[in-house]
Amino acid sequence: MLKNLLFIALIVGIYQTSIAQTKPEDNPKAPKIVFNKTVHDFGELTQNAPAVCEFKFYNKGKSPLIVSNVHASCGCTVPSWSNKPIMPGDSGVIQVNYSTAATGAIDKLVDVFSNATQMALSLKLKGKVIKK
Repeated sequence: MLKNLLFIALIVGIYQTSIAQTKPEDNPKAPKIVFNKTVHDFGELTQNAPAVCEFKFYNKGKSPLIVSNVHASCGCTVPSWSNKPIMPGDSGVIQVNYSTAATGAIDKLVDVFSNATQMALSLKLKGKVIKK
C-alpha cells in the first residue's frame, strides 16, 4: 500500500513539474492579447467629474484568452472586465473608472494578468484634475 502511494505521489510530482516548466510563450497555440492602446490620456478633468475610459483588446492567438485579474495601482482607480473566455479573433474590454476627488496629475497603472503569451502587462492612465 505504501509503495502504491509513493508511486502515485512520484507521478503527480513529475506531472506538476512538467506543467510548471511550460510557459505560454513556448506554446504556439497560446492566446495572445493585443490592446488597441496601452495609454489613456484624460487631458484636463474638472474635480469630481466622471472619468471613465476603456481599453479594447483582441485575442490574436489560437486558443481562448482568459483575463484572470486586473489590478489598479491605487484605490482611486477601479477596473472592471468580463471573466468570460475571449475566443481567438474576438475582442473584450477593460473599463477603468478614475476618481477625480483629488486635484493634481494623474499617473496611474493598471496591471492586466491573463493566460496569454505575455502573462502580465500594464496599462497607463494620465492627465490632470483641476479645481472646479
